[in-house]
Amino acid sequence: MFLVFARLGLVSFGAGNLAEMERQLVDVHHWITAEQFLHGYTLGQFAPGPNVLAVYFYGYAHLGLLGGLCALAGFFVPSAVVAALCSRLWKKLGHHPWLRALRNALLPFGGGVLLAILLVLYQGAITGILPFVIAALAFVGLMRLKLNPAVVVLAGAVVGVVLGL
Repeated sequence: MFLVFARLGLVSFGAGNLAEMERQLVDVHHWITAEQFLHGYTLGQFAPGPNVLAVYFYGYAHLGLLGGLCALAGFFVPSAVVAALCSRLWKKLGHHPWLRALRNALLPFGGGVLLAILLVLYQGAITGILPFVIAALAFVGLMRLKLNPAVVVLAGAVVGVVLGL
């Protein structure tokens, strides 16, 4: 489990690996169900801190406390070490034009990863017209009205409970 989460953590950018994470945890290893995956993601959005803390919920769902801790350690420790090493290297080589070009070349990649995340969430969460309307309202609240994300999350939770979603 540690190695699977370490690989996922090393190839994740933000939450930008949800499609592969779902494939590994649900389809390949069968550690959790697709529904548990979405519930873990939702809990990660609702809990304070980075939303990728959802990996704890995935590990916990499979192996309890030990699984949760193993998932956290696997996901965060190796990538934190690599990030620390890259930071030192960036300080030494950051002035090179090829490094700036590499960073700029990764921008379209990031857009593609975000689209894959959107597709995974859309397929699991938008199951009818009512969830679509709720998602659209959340989008408008965040992007146009500039509401605090915590307010939008809490409003979504209340609406979901009231409507029995």
